[in-house]
Amino acid sequence: IKNSVTDKSWRIKSTLALICVFVITILFKTYPFINNPRDIKTDFHPEHSNSFKVKKYQDYIVSNSQDPVDYIFDLFEKYDMVVLCERLHSEYTQYELISKIITDKRFSEKIGNIYTECGTRNFQDTLSQYLNTDYQNENSLNKATAFIQRNSNSIYPLWTNTNLFDLLKTVNRRNNRLSDSLKINWYFTDVVTNWSMMTPINYQKHRRQVRDEAMSNYIVAKYHEKQATNTVRNKGLVIMNFRHGFGYLYNKEITPIDLYPKSINSAAILMDSLPGKVCNVLINTVSLKYGFLFTPIQKGKWDKAFDKLNNPNVGFDFTNSPFGLDEFDMNIGKQVTGLRYQDVFNSFVFYKPLGEHLYKTGFPYMLYNFEDTLVRRAECVSEEYAEKWKNQIVNYKENNITNGLIQLPELVNLCNGKAEYATLYNLVVNIGFSIIVLLASILVLINFKMNTDRE
Repeated sequence: IKNSVTDKSWRIKSTLALICVFVITILFKTYPFINNPRDIKTDFHPEHSNSFKVKKYQDYIVSNSQDPVDYIFDLFEKYDMVVLCERLHSEYTQYELISKIITDKRFSEKIGNIYTECGTRNFQDTLSQYLNTDYQNENSLNKATAFIQRNSNSIYPLWTNTNLFDLLKTVNRRNNRLSDSLKINWYFTDVVTNWSMMTPINYQKHRRQVRDEAMSNYIVAKYHEKQATNTVRNKGLVIMNFRHGFGYLYNKEITPIDLYPKSINSAAILMDSLPGKVCNVLINTVSLKYGFLFTPIQKGKWDKAFDKLNNPNVGFDFTNSPFGLDEFDMNIGKQVTGLRYQDVFNSFVFYKPLGEHLYKTGFPYMLYNFEDTLVRRAECVSEEYAEKWKNQIVNYKENNITNGLIQLPELVNLCNGKAEYATLYNLVVNIGFSIIVLLASILVLINFKMNTDRE
């Protein structure tokens, strides 16, 4: 044994080979972000690369899809209620699509009603008055819209997302060009909230309410009211965020119903309450399977198929499509074995690829004569939340100064940029993994040096 000496040249070659593998791995993981640093925030890397696997998806898109707006109106021919499953609340481009649907003459002539998760029911009279008021100029319209948005949210002291603000203005303008019989109705559906009477104790009780059931029951009651009084314009477009827009989260074929309740989301409750009259539509987005470590749906397979076709805006049925037969992989928390997309959603709409999604917050008059009210509301949530808003208000003012004057009443914080879906994913999967490989390389070199010194 003493005479059996390890060949040092072999050890050197094997160590160098291992280091080369490590270096190549690190370069592969980090090159896209070295080449274009902004990609680390917006683009998932590596993207799905198996062309053979996405071919059937491409073929289905080409032969079974249509313009998304026309597709939604085709759904209204078969259903009374169409539920749109929102992306992240702050994503702006999805509301471009929603605006196209609502401003289409078919909507005011045949549908007539919007139901949204955003907005407390006890602010309904103010909303209805706003929608039917012809404001004299843009400034007065902005002030009125800001008043609605600042005061109508049921859960948060202030709803800052620009898309709701712009949709409110869109519907107001649309109504002012329509006759009374064609004006659009908009119903806030969230639980009743009185911010002027809110306290920290009351807020905790308020947050524990079962919102899905409350919102759905309200929509069903309004639906029956419309059906009883109108022969036309008695249908509705329902806008629910993410989980609230999910259908049944159980597999009917293999999951006993007593082991997994089916009606836990607003869309599912609507489907139970109005059998055969409700469908739900998934708008292309990211998966929240791992929370805010956003990941592409089906590991990017769907996005790759659309990308190869130059990302057409389309809508189609999930049933018996390759998309619908894929395993459902975007739920937070408990995953149901064997659950497919067609079990959860009726339909799919693709509107703009992930790299073109926009994060947009802020609106005119957002904080005008409102700072103290906002802080008081935030204190009902928590001291930390109130402190956050105090700092945010200071930041808004510091960034809206011209000639030494704070720009009131036009105080706005408008964040308008690409949605940073991929940030955490790339930091963990690419940058984090590269750091681990780098540390492994260093350990290999240390081990090599120590063995060499001993000899």
